[in-house]
Amino acid sequence: MRDFFEVLGVPRQFHQPMAELEERFRTLSKQLHPDRFARATPKERLSSVQKTTELNDAWRVLRDPVKRAEYIAKLEGFDVADEKGSVKADPALLMEMMEKNEQLHDARAASDAKTIIALEEEVRAARTAALEEIHELFTLYDSGDKSVLPKIAEALVALRYHARLLEQVEAWQEGKGVEL
Repeated sequence: MRDFFEVLGVPRQFHQPMAELEERFRTLSKQLHPDRFARATPKERLSSVQKTTELNDAWRVLRDPVKRAEYIAKLEGFDVADEKGSVKADPALLMEMMEKNEQLHDARAASDAKTIIALEEEVRAARTAALEEIHELFTLYDSGDKSVLPKIAEALVALRYHARLLEQVEAWQEGKGVEL
């Protein structure tokens, strides 16, 4: 099976010119669309559907910077989605996230919106810092330095922890009808 970069016909790198990526997707979508194969053989119609599905999957992943970063890491052997795999969270991050989860739990129990707002701002700032680090590290990766992959994977794991905590904050906000 071809990787998503091959599907879209672009180089395997994190930094992608989005306008060009989108144009490739649109062009290929028109070429492969099943409606163009309505009078083709069943085998050709099936192939069109399969290629269109593959193209849509590639577009869904490569257009999103975090999904694209996770995908490249996975292609390079660093599957950050596999919690039992080789990529482990930094113990300091785990401790920090446990503390933040406890703070959130206590603040939710006390309906302490002020603490929740402060916690949300801290986590969003940490998430932004991790995203910036990922962009910087991928600049090195894109220029051929694969030694940065473990650091990229670590930053992606941190992003996942930040996202989980922010989901809990948002769930609390929705449950309380609060907009922070």
